[in-house]
Formats: sequence, C-alpha cells, structure tokens
Amino acid sequence: MDVMEMIQQAHAALAAARVGEAQRIAEAVAAHRVVGVLGEAEVGKTSTIGQALRLTNDGPPLIYLDLDGAASDGHVGFLLAKQIAHTLLGGTDFSLLSGGVLLPSRIQHGRLQLAELLGVEGLEEALREWPSGRYESTKALRALQTLAEQRDFILWIDHLEAPRLTPRHPLKIDRLLWGVRELSQRESRMRVLISGREALRDEILGPRAAFHQQGQWLSLHAPAAGTWREVADYLGVPPEVADELADLTGGHPTTMLLALLHLIDAEGRQLPHAENVLYDLALRDDGLTARAIQHARSLHRLGGQVLTQIALGQRPYAATQRGSATSQEISKVLNRLRLAGLLRRSDGWEIVNQLVAIRLRGTVHEPLRIADWKDIDDQLPQGDPPGSRRGR
Repeated sequence: MDVMEMIQQAHAALAAARVGEAQRIAEAVAAHRVVGVLGEAEVGKTSTIGQALRLTNDGPPLIYLDLDGAASDGHVGFLLAKQIAHTLLGGTDFSLLSGGVLLPSRIQHGRLQLAELLGVEGLEEALREWPSGRYESTKALRALQTLAEQRDFILWIDHLEAPRLTPRHPLKIDRLLWGVRELSQRESRMRVLISGREALRDEILGPRAAFHQQGQWLSLHAPAAGTWREVADYLGVPPEVADELADLTGGHPTTMLLALLHLIDAEGRQLPHAENVLYDLALRDDGLTARAIQHARSLHRLGGQVLTQIALGQRPYAATQRGSATSQEISKVLNRLRLAGLLRRSDGWEIVNQLVAIRLRGTVHEPLRIADWKDIDDQLPQGDPPGSRRGR
C-alpha cells in the first residue's frame, strides 16, 4: 500500500468512527435555524461538520464562507458572491460562465438571474479571479436576503477566529455576525451554521454578542480513546496501543493518525511502545517546534517563554516564572496562544500538538527542566528518550 492510500484509509477510518458526532450536528442543523460548533484548535471541526452535512443527500444547498484567509470586508463580499453564483448555477455551469466561453442559452439565462440577484457589480465580482475590494459584505448579505426569499439554504461561516489572528485586521467579525443574525431573524428559509475556536465563545455568545441566547450551540472535542480504538481496529493496529497513544496525545487527530500510520507496517514484527512512537515522530520534524516557537513569539514578546513553560509543566502565573510581567499580561499571552491554536484548555493549559511539547521538554513523560528557554534549540533531544524501552 502506498503512502497516499494509507493516508486516505486512515482518514476514512476516522470519519467512520466519528459518525455519531456528525449525526449529532446534522440533527441540530435540521432542528434549529441557528447552530454553532465550537472547539479547541485542531479537533476536526471543519471535517466533522462537512461530514454531517453530507449525511443527507436531500438537504438544502450550502453557501460556505471560509474566513481563513479573508483579507478584508471586500474579500468577504467576493467570497459570498462566488458562493451565491455557485449555488444558483451549479458547479459545472458556474465554471463555464467563469471561463467566458461560448455559452448555451441555459447558462445565459442563469447569468441574467445572477445579475438580478447580485447586481452587475456583484456578478462581475463573482467572475473575478481575485477580489476587487469594492464589493462589501453588506451588498452580499442583501443578495442573500433576496435568495432566501426564493429558496432554502444553509449559510456556513467557518474559521471564525481567523481574522482575529492578525493584529488590526480590517474585517470586523462582530459587525458581520450582527448582520447575519438580523438576516436570519427576517428570513426563515435561511439556516445559519457557525464554527470556530472555543476561545471566541464570549465574543460570539456573551451578553453583548450577536448570538447571545440564540440557536443551538455544540462543543466538539478531540476524539476520545474509544473512537481511536475503532480507528486502530479498522487499520489493523492493536486497540490497546491506541489507548496509550490517545492518553499521551490527548486524542489530537493529526498526531494520532501519524502514529497509527507509523504502526501499520509493523504487522508481523514486535510493535514499538507508544512512547517510542511519539518520540520517533517528534525527532523527525525539526521545523515543527521551531515554527511553533516563532509563531508564539510573533503573537507576544513572552509567547515563546510561556509556550515552553507549559511544555515543561511549569506555572507561567507563578512569580518565579513570570519575572517582571504582571499576571494580567500572562493571561493575555495564554489567551492569544489559545486563539492561535497553540494551546488548549481542559483541566489546565496544554500544548495542542504533543509532538511540539515532546521536542520542547525532551521527553514524552517527565518534564526536563531547561534553564534558558531562549536557547531551547540547543536543548532539543538528539538520542533516545531517558528510560526508552527501544531495543529491549
């Protein structure tokens, strides 16, 4: 089996194991006009919601607004115009219209419908390769209102946290959400689905937020050990190994899939211990941790320090750990790292990707105290972990 086949098989196994979560989301979308799905970074929100929407073949059409990469309000208008055109014409006809080739009468008629719905400016925007920046989201929302007067559809706004990751981002999420809420209250044929990171909960659902006490809101967590046992069984890996890996990684989907793929080819040979699998994976990607530290430092001057302290099991709020920084400043750092997907919070603060944590502390289990976090690259492990059972 080649690498691509193995990856596809692993993702198919995870999707099959998460069908219960997908069904829960699908039922909520069918029963409520506004549904939200929040979760920590990298738990699989987008893939699981997509799976949920594919469970019913006869559901309303989907208009998908992905804010990951949306550079401005005009960019949102551009994305919505394209999605509206795709929904109205269908994928094939929209591709033909975008290509500007000789068009049959059916597509010419669709072009006229689009011009009536979006306006000439909106039609031109939908056919552009890149946004002009002149078609604001308010114009696109008016087009959505007109569309909702004609047919049922679902508006899915994904990666709601993305604009917040860039300082002074021109796209104002609260303004967009208020516009969507007002539209959903006026038009009963439009359903709204919102997904984003848990760190934004207060901004979406707080007392002054757009969706305060509106709709049904669900939490999505990393797959539990039982889910990973199903995936392991499907892939032919002993379920008990999946239990150990899930306990060590917190069920982080990407790391778990990498680890299980690492074990598929071990059939007929003695399986390595879960700790050694993770340690091997951590050693293979020197750039992963370096990029995480660089990202953390770009978010706050103390970002790299706090990320390293969390990996080492230290308490960044403690006076001995935070130096001259105030506890309020440390709180700001932690929240920024969480929003950016580097940290998660359950019983306490944890690094999202445990491969990063392993590289930072030098061991799978017991924290290795590192005197100077600025010289972390010099402290990265080069050999087997202390107490490694490899070769025994």
